[in-house]
This record gives sequence, C-alpha cells and structure tokens, in this order.
Amino acid sequence: MTKKHHAPQTPHAVPHRMQSRLVKEARTRRIIVIAGTAFIATVALIITIGLYIDNVKPRSEVILTVNEREFQLGYFVDMLETYTRDMDPTQVGTVADAILPQIVQSELIRQGARAEGIFITDKEIDAELEAQSLSDKDFYRDAAEATLSSTALNAAFLEQVPTEMLQSKFQILPVESRSVADEVKARVAAGESLVDLAAEYSVNTNIPVEQDWLPTELLVNADVARLCDTLDIGTTATVRDDDTAKYSGYWLIEVIDKDSDGAIKTRAMLLSSKDEALQVKARLATEDFATLAAEYSQFMGGDENAELDWVGVDDTVTAAFNEAAFALEMNTVSEPILDPEVQTLGANWVVTLLGREVHVVAPNIADALASQAFNEWYETVYDASVVEQSLTTEQKQWAIERVTD
Repeated sequence: MTKKHHAPQTPHAVPHRMQSRLVKEARTRRIIVIAGTAFIATVALIITIGLYIDNVKPRSEVILTVNEREFQLGYFVDMLETYTRDMDPTQVGTVADAILPQIVQSELIRQGARAEGIFITDKEIDAELEAQSLSDKDFYRDAAEATLSSTALNAAFLEQVPTEMLQSKFQILPVESRSVADEVKARVAAGESLVDLAAEYSVNTNIPVEQDWLPTELLVNADVARLCDTLDIGTTATVRDDDTAKYSGYWLIEVIDKDSDGAIKTRAMLLSSKDEALQVKARLATEDFATLAAEYSQFMGGDENAELDWVGVDDTVTAAFNEAAFALEMNTVSEPILDPEVQTLGANWVVTLLGREVHVVAPNIADALASQAFNEWYETVYDASVVEQSLTTEQKQWAIERVTD
C-alpha cells in the first residue's frame, strides 16, 4: 500500500501593509524598553548623586585646620556620634559646641610633644585603645596619642621640679571689702587669728584659712604671692582681688508697680559689697537707676532697664530678695540687703605670713608645679600655632541631624 504524499504547505503570506505595521510595533517596543531602561538608570543615578551630595560629600568638607593638618566634617560627625550615643537629642548641640576646642587641644598636644622629641608609637596607641576598650577610629587614635603625650610631658616636667624650694606658710581670709579687711586686721593686731575670725568674716568657706608650706609660684593671685614674698613674718596685710568669687552680695531694690493679686514689679541691682551698695545708693539721688545698674550690677536676670519680671507671692527670687521686696513701699529704693544665696565677684584678701624658708617639695606640690609647667607650655604652643575654624552653622546642623535622625 503506497503512502499518500501531501503537497507541501505554503506559509500564509503576510500582507505588506501588515508586515510594515508589525515592524513598527517591534521597533516601538524596543524604543520603549531602551527608553525605560535609560530612565531607570537615570533615576538611579540621580538618587545616587543625591545621596552622595546629602550624605557623603559633606563629610569631606574641611571644617578645621591646625598647623596645616586639616580636619573634615566626617571626623567631627564620628566624634559627635560617639560622644552622644544614648544621650537626650536636645543635649547634642551642647556637645557639638565643645568638640572643636577638644580637637584643637588634642592636636596641639600631639604636635607639640613631637616637637619636644616625644613620639608615641602605633603599638603604644593600640595598647591604649585596648586598655580603654575603644575602637580603632581616627579620632580615638588621636585622643590616645594626645593622652599618652600629655603623660610623657607631665613626667618630663615633674623631673624638672627641684627637691627643695623657698616656700611660705601663711593664713589667708577672703572678706567682702576693704573696710571689712581693715576691721579684720585690727582684730588680728589685738591678738586674734584669721582662723578665729573665719566663721564671722569669710565670704568663701571653700578656701582653707591655714595654708601649709607652699611655693608662691602656685598662688593664682600675683599680689598675694608678692605679699608672701615680702611681708615680715608675723605681719598682716590686705590686697584687693576683683576676680575672686564669693558667696554673698547686696541688693538694691525698688518696687515700681503692684497688682491687685499682690504681685510686684521691681528693678534691682546686685552689688559686690555693702560699701559699694551704699556708694551706689547715694548716687541714685541724682543719677539714673538703670545707668548705674549697667555699670555696677552683677545680676544677669534683669532687662536693659534693670527691671525684673513680675514676682508673685508664690514666686521666689531668693529668700532675702523676697522678704525685702514685698515689704518695700512703692518707688522707694531699699537699703543694701545682704544675700548669702547669691555669688558675686570681688573680695579683699587678708594675709598673715607665718614663715618663709627652704622646704622639701611635697609630692602633691611637685605634681601641682608640673601641671602648672604643662599649662604654661600649652599656652606657648597655642600662641605659636595657626588654628583656622571654618565650621558653619549649616554644617554643624547637618552633623547634628546625622547623629539624631
């Protein structure tokens, strides 16, 4: 039986017009795919560039130069992030303000130590980081080197401290004014000691009256040091110090308005001593309260006219202030009101020299002299350095946002 042979089938021919349309559709699809791919790539590139501009590029901006060493914003951000971890976000700005001075100090110590021939090795830095459980970040390495350099410098300064020095033994008492100092001197001349009078007259009980053997190089006040270097043993003298802090002051208060609920509107000034308060009050007879307050007052709570906010019966400025102010008649300036709750600047030192001779330098005194030498060395290094700070408000805010977001 023979097979049937089928005639070969001829493909259906696509009309020319249809073929042209299919070609166009295919081409269009290719164009759409290519255009879509290009669009996606462009969007990705834009996003990448945006992320780079927003998050990466600013990190490379120079914000500080210390003797030609540049510090970038990224260094600042890394420090800020580390130091504020788990901190209330509202406190981050305060920490940010303290970072640049810390970087400067650390870098100047590192550079200054190297100039003195003190070189800290990488191995020593690694050991310090491990001992403090710190990561191997640039700013940690810098801080570790600065710490080790400071230790080495202090040790060098300590070696330079002599074993014996001329030292003074004395008593010292801070009192509020020259007139009080003269009163204290008279009582000392009558046989009392400054130790006996401290409870009655001292305006800063944190300062010990009895000072053991001490080199005058360690005394902060140069005039007190001069007294210890020149006074005859057993004699007493006084000297003014406008910068020393004391825990007292004197108010001059005037009530300028009252309301129906008993609240008062006042203007006030805070003076350093009773003597000063009396002198200023006498001048108020012919001079303006606000003008004198601007010149003499140490109170920072008033406005440009020395006026305070309204004070109600349940409000308290200080106990002494409230007691006096609510008892005042309108438009009458108070007498000087002593207030032991406030702090003011300015006092008189009363000094009695008990002895002056060469003594062995005690370990704590040697440490203090070495620290003083280190501080003086650092001031010299700082003064000779070129420090350029260029951190802008915008850069600082950017850094804060990176840390708090």
